[in-house]
Amino acid sequence: MDVASVQRDANNFDFLRFFAASAVVIGHCYWLSGAGTAEPVRLFTGSMDMADIAVNLFFVMSGFLIAASWMNSRSVLDFAAKRALRIFPALCVSVLFTVLVVGPLATGLPLKDYLSSSETLRYLGNMVLITHFHLPGVFTGNPFPDTVNGSVWTLPYEVLMYATVLALGLLRLFGRIAVLVVPMSLLIIHFHLAPALGLESDILRKSTRLGMFFFFGSALYLYRRELPWNWKIALSLLALTLLSARTELWFYIHVLTLPYLTIYLAHLRIPRPSGFGKYGDFSYGIYIFSFPIQQLLMHWLGPQLSLGTFMAISLSASIAIAALSWHFIESPALQLKRYLPRTRKHLARTDFSPAP
Repeated sequence: MDVASVQRDANNFDFLRFFAASAVVIGHCYWLSGAGTAEPVRLFTGSMDMADIAVNLFFVMSGFLIAASWMNSRSVLDFAAKRALRIFPALCVSVLFTVLVVGPLATGLPLKDYLSSSETLRYLGNMVLITHFHLPGVFTGNPFPDTVNGSVWTLPYEVLMYATVLALGLLRLFGRIAVLVVPMSLLIIHFHLAPALGLESDILRKSTRLGMFFFFGSALYLYRRELPWNWKIALSLLALTLLSARTELWFYIHVLTLPYLTIYLAHLRIPRPSGFGKYGDFSYGIYIFSFPIQQLLMHWLGPQLSLGTFMAISLSASIAIAALSWHFIESPALQLKRYLPRTRKHLARTDFSPAP
């Protein structure tokens, strides 16, 4: 199993990202239809639902791939520009689509009042990662009321992780020691220090949670050549996770087992998943467009939709708009990378960092 390679045609990252994005859509269907208490994964784990686990999966993969990106970038500008081109073009279109299409179709206010509302203006802040969930008069009668796009909350934390990698790199600290110290410190803060000190900050809870998965993913990249990658370890970790379900230890074990399982699956030799990305990477589009589409479906058809029908229509519509996003927004934006300066500059690395 060649975990040293992160080439698109040699791994299953595209498939896993698509799977995780689809799991977010399916998981949200329960809450958006008012059936959140029956969400099966949450009933099984006792603490996290399907969408939560899918987000954790995203952050593990992101940590692994962003570490690879930093180690192989030509310069700080090269690294930062690639991240910006991946995140912001589609995000801006998603925000404008939500404000100018979804909002007017769903608001209970006159269009003039809707467009002139300060809340509408504030929602545009999502384009620069200032999270705002509400639009005036939109989805107020839905089973999950008022929230227009609940998925955007993770994006500021994703960019925070990128910025942390960049800062550690510039300080010559992004190496094997740091990528273990950081997630272990976050683990201690999340599970022990914050509860002991009575710290109930939602930002602290989310940043430590997502940071653990991200930087354990980064650690697996830097240690990828030394770690044993085999099915016996993977199966044992999966069994440990399943056996701990509905116990107080489950989330702690989940943090320690999901990163290995994710990267193992990403590099498992499976022919079809390894070629999944040849049609495009639809995962980001699914993630940022699906929630308002699902809310609009519930706004229009809620009482008439069974949960299964809601899932099928939600996923189909999300994939369709994600395909459009990929081909007309995301892929053209990523093509702009060729205009970045080609001169290679040596990025700051520590003596503990493996060769790319």
